[in-house]
Amino acid sequence: MKKIIIYLFFTIFISACFNSKKKYNDNLITFQNLVSDINNFFIDSTDSNIKISDYYSDNFIFHSYTEGHKKGIKTFKKEYINGFNQMKKLNMSLNINHSIYLPGLDENSYKINGSVRSYYGATIKIDTAHIEFSGYQTINFKNGQITGIWEWADYGGVQNKIKEYTQ
Repeated sequence: MKKIIIYLFFTIFISACFNSKKKYNDNLITFQNLVSDINNFFIDSTDSNIKISDYYSDNFIFHSYTEGHKKGIKTFKKEYINGFNQMKKLNMSLNINHSIYLPGLDENSYKINGSVRSYYGATIKIDTAHIEFSGYQTINFKNGQITGIWEWADYGGVQNKIKEYTQ
């Protein structure tokens, strides 16, 4: 009887580990596809409207942390996606050059929960100018869609460089 209980406990534990890993891997593939679609949007000169809405839940929020906003700024789905279109209209392009992905952890249990963390390097191009920067994101998912992104990057430095090149 004791062996059966130990076997059941071990089976449940292993199953939970595999479920969390599968969920993370599925969400990671979704996020990598999104990054690829964003990069391709800026490469394709014939595409003027980015088609990434299906990656995000209807209640998606992008959280960014700039100087003067220690609790962050919330950007909702439509405004966030329109930001990419606006960049392209201003003759800017974005390329996410490299990324390092890691599994995210539940905030209370500290167990892998299917979320994705990303450390990335990116380049914004304005005509012949290149602005390189790095950032960190945590990306939460529900039912295969992104519900929230929290991002930390040097927005002030990027904005100063953009102003320098566009004046």
